[in-house]
Amino acid sequence: MTLLQRYFWTQALYPLLLSLAALAALALLTQSLQTLDLIVENRQSGLTFLYITILALPQLISIIMPLAVFMSTLYALNRLNMDSELIVAKASGFSPWQIASPALRLGMFALIAHLILNLAIQPFAFSQMRGEILKVRTDIASQMVRPGEFVTPTVGLTVYAREIAPDGAMKDVIIYDTRDDGGATTHTAKSGRLTRGDDTASLILTNGNVQQILDDGSLDLIAFDDYKIDLSDVMAVDSVLRKKPSDLYLHELLLPDQRVYANRKYRQELKAEGHNRLAAPIYNLALVMLALCFMIRGEHQRMGYGRKIAVCAAIGFVIRLTGFGLASAAESDASLNPVQYALPLLVCLLCALYLLRRRRIRGAKHFFKRKPKSNRQRFAPS
Repeated sequence: MTLLQRYFWTQALYPLLLSLAALAALALLTQSLQTLDLIVENRQSGLTFLYITILALPQLISIIMPLAVFMSTLYALNRLNMDSELIVAKASGFSPWQIASPALRLGMFALIAHLILNLAIQPFAFSQMRGEILKVRTDIASQMVRPGEFVTPTVGLTVYAREIAPDGAMKDVIIYDTRDDGGATTHTAKSGRLTRGDDTASLILTNGNVQQILDDGSLDLIAFDDYKIDLSDVMAVDSVLRKKPSDLYLHELLLPDQRVYANRKYRQELKAEGHNRLAAPIYNLALVMLALCFMIRGEHQRMGYGRKIAVCAAIGFVIRLTGFGLASAAESDASLNPVQYALPLLVCLLCALYLLRRRRIRGAKHFFKRKPKSNRQRFAPS
């Protein structure tokens, strides 16, 4: 790139980073509200909330990246036009393609980064996030015990703990158990901790005693240092990690295992998601070329480019929303999968033909050019 092209590149790059960060923060805030309910209900730490929220970031960036590239390109080109820098570049002998080269490179780099996000980073992050959410949902401590409350997780079992430390340790524990045919049993302990294995769950009590009323009416009291209560039948929580289409890699989407995904309709949804992963990055280049068509062709307008920007933004948003609609419709109609690629490629083709065209399209000049006021209107008394 020449020195002027590097200048144009930086003028588009910095707005892209700022717009991407702003849109990602807004989307992340919306996503975190859903995660917050899960964390609060299951009494998890702030680090768990932050970790799950960060793992959702790759998909959010993937959704907003084409729009961020589009808006930053429009902003940069409008600024260069208003400062007459594009006019100077044209007067210096730069062709439209030379002027468009920095923006096109930005679009290509965004396309590659978007593709890497879709094919590698997002499925990895979502798989980790799904596993972390499963740990939160199957946390037996959060489901079985609430500090300062008597909780009955199942018939015949009541659990109380005065306090639960951040590490999961319970203080001043009382358990009233009538599940055994031998009679009611009361366990009291200074501390306790819930543990879970692959197929087992248990409560480890320390420094306490077991109280039971015998058949003759006497009280049987046994002190203990450590005591284990089996809770496997109580905490029979489904701990199988079930992945969603957003958690799968491309080969798992386009070539799903029929033994695992026997439902034909679900396999069709997986393939639609896989084609969307490949087609969505093309919108980065398509929307950049759309912005170039509106901003670097035509005459300089001293009164600004507000009308051009408004029309270009409206067309760009309609194109991107149509892409979202096609991805959703392809889940029920497999014939729309090729259309997911056709739409952004068609936009690229039409924009390239217009940028290469020596003469402007008839009517475009009259549409965007502001009509000057007549002398009578200009000097009419107010």
